[in-house]
Amino acid sequence: MKLQKNTLVLIAVALSMTGLVALFEMQVSPKQEAAKEEKQKIFAFNSDRVQFFTVKTPEKILTFERVYATKGGKSSWEMKLPVQAHASQASVDFLLDRLATGKSDRTINITAAQLPEFGLDQPQATVTVKLDNQETHRLVLGKTDFSGRFLYAQANPPEAPPQNSAENLPVLLVPFDFKNATQRPLSEWKKAEAPKTEKPQKPSPTPSPENQ
Repeated sequence: MKLQKNTLVLIAVALSMTGLVALFEMQVSPKQEAAKEEKQKIFAFNSDRVQFFTVKTPEKILTFERVYATKGGKSSWEMKLPVQAHASQASVDFLLDRLATGKSDRTINITAAQLPEFGLDQPQATVTVKLDNQETHRLVLGKTDFSGRFLYAQANPPEAPPQNSAENLPVLLVPFDFKNATQRPLSEWKKAEAPKTEKPQKPSPTPSPENQ
């Protein structure tokens, strides 16, 4: 039995739609997923580009600078404030890795009048980094969210609060690890000194009978 012309047209349209959906899933959808992943990142720089950074808390201000043994050679970190000392590479790497690879769980919009509710008017920590191209980036950490798994934060907020208190401000939910990365005692920011080895004492010579 021959199919009617309209039926053939409908089949052709359905096949075309199936092809378009498959094309979308193969080409467009992955691009959207990649864009979504990129939006979740807090910053878009690599940790090895950071040359200088500051950690400011209500109790203290710490500053660190990358130094090179030779130009273009291996680098290490030096603490400049509050004291000058060799910095703990592990503590520095932990923080910079979180800044470079950390992702925000989600973003919410608040008004400037709501900043105190999220602990962002008097933050528990503010991290400022300077890159090798002189760019600066800032992360402001506020209160812990109700789940206890995230901190409220602002990435590169304006230096001065907006004059319009009703203006929307984006607030990120960042991993709780940022609290551990910034709230360290001063001793953990310093490089641990190698234990001193005491020289074994030479036994005193046994007096000979002639010397007695």
